[in-house]
Amino acid sequence: MNALLRFLSVPAQVLSKVPGLGPVIRACSTSVGQKVVMAITGLSLCGFLIAHLAGNLQLFAGEQVFNDYAHKLHSLGPILAAAEIGLFATFAFHIGLAISTGAMNRVARGQSYAMKESKQGIFIIPGGAFSWMVVTGFVILAFLVVHIVDMKFKKGIGVDYTAALNAEKVADNEFQAVKAVLSHPLHALIYLIGLIALGIHLSHGVRSALQTLGLNHKNWNFILRWTGFLFAWAIAGGFISLIAWAFAHKS
Repeated sequence: MNALLRFLSVPAQVLSKVPGLGPVIRACSTSVGQKVVMAITGLSLCGFLIAHLAGNLQLFAGEQVFNDYAHKLHSLGPILAAAEIGLFATFAFHIGLAISTGAMNRVARGQSYAMKESKQGIFIIPGGAFSWMVVTGFVILAFLVVHIVDMKFKKGIGVDYTAALNAEKVADNEFQAVKAVLSHPLHALIYLIGLIALGIHLSHGVRSALQTLGLNHKNWNFILRWTGFLFAWAIAGGFISLIAWAFAHKS
């Protein structure tokens, strides 16, 4: 583990030598600094989830409305590409920091930080919510890969995109493509598992991020904890409702 940490620290050590960046890099290289950056990136991803869910809920408005939304989004071209790269970089950075911070905590404490955090959950999960953060994080990562293959590249295994094809045999009808993916039993199950993992991850992650950024007071912790919990399952539940919609409209 120590050898791995030394390897992961090489980029930070190099950047710390750059004039002007040294103090910032050294601060971000500490466990506390990494938690702060991880909290910021995590909350940024929450902002994306809100916007993404808001867009996807337009499926309930019908085919024309959703396709107009999707085509308008795709018309952004380079701006959309830059946003997607930035989003992927933020997600990768968040995962990298989570792994690094978790490893540093284990080395420093000689035991899992989950033992400290396991009593803070609103509902009981074996080992506490924190102990599931890495597991759910990797489940979400795997789910994201499937989601990109399904929706962006239209290459979902076993998915029939016929209804989404135009005259040139290109799947550009996003409404029909989404319905085809979400109404496929295997893919629906994968999405359901991924979204439950997302709910568990956010239920601890949002509160933890706010606490890291200083929102921690005995008079407000109960409200903040429940706010994070409700936000987590509102996001997960909103996406899960799309799976139910797809099966309800399956032809």
